[in-house]
Amino acid sequence: MRRFQELTPIQKTLDVLSSAARAYRAVTSQTELRKWWAPRVIMAKNIVSHQPGKDMKMLLIDSRENEFVRYKFYGLDWKDHPETVIAIEIEEKGVKRKDKGEGIRINIYHEGWIKEEYKKEYEEIWNKALNSLRILLSEDRVEHWWEKEKRKGDFKFANLQTMKEFLNKMEDETRAKKEKKKASKILWQIFQALDPYGEWYCKDSFTEIEFYARGQKIFGAQKSGHIVMSWRELDPILGRSLQDYADRFSIEQNNIEIHVGQNYERIPAVDIIPELFIRWCIDVIQHKQN
Repeated sequence: MRRFQELTPIQKTLDVLSSAARAYRAVTSQTELRKWWAPRVIMAKNIVSHQPGKDMKMLLIDSRENEFVRYKFYGLDWKDHPETVIAIEIEEKGVKRKDKGEGIRINIYHEGWIKEEYKKEYEEIWNKALNSLRILLSEDRVEHWWEKEKRKGDFKFANLQTMKEFLNKMEDETRAKKEKKKASKILWQIFQALDPYGEWYCKDSFTEIEFYARGQKIFGAQKSGHIVMSWRELDPILGRSLQDYADRFSIEQNNIEIHVGQNYERIPAVDIIPELFIRWCIDVIQHKQN
């Protein structure tokens, strides 16, 4: 039997002036969960979605009214990762005054992690979600944490975990599977190297990624396995040096034919030399016009 090294659980605590009954309703009711936990919650199907196109299973294991609830939780697209367990405990504090007493303490334990990337993703989600829960319970006001996410049109702010998911979806497509696997490896190398230099945005449909730095789009990547260059969008950074950088790009990438006058240029990622492309992007980002 295959054994995994389990990571430490995610543990969070929330102290809030509210009642145990109100908190219990917030963590068990479909309507209430949609106010703070996730934009899509379908309890009848045990489905929760924190991101478009990414469904998670959340199944009730056990509960005691106004005291605790436990859920089995896992991603439908998780690979080589067992189910995790969410335990939410509600404690009343101090002597009761009316229905709120001295308030309550909510303890969160999310355990069963073996992959750091998945754990880190949900550590961030819990931090944002608990703030929304605090506002809901203490102020009786709804503030969806996901509506604060940075966006550029149909694209939302993304991290490396999102990009990994984008590449997994690309590899799962049946057409040109071998070529897409090679393209995925090249793109992942590029994504990791450039991550400290800018911001990533992923289309809601997970069909395209865009990389921005200094307020400009540097390049994009498509689910088809192509890198997309938007040459004119580099003009505010490069100015008169745009053609020189385009020429350098062509020479370094085995004299690949490019057309600076076009709005967009699609280049198969398998034709890209990643180390040179990474260096080229960094030089673009750090370029200073005369």
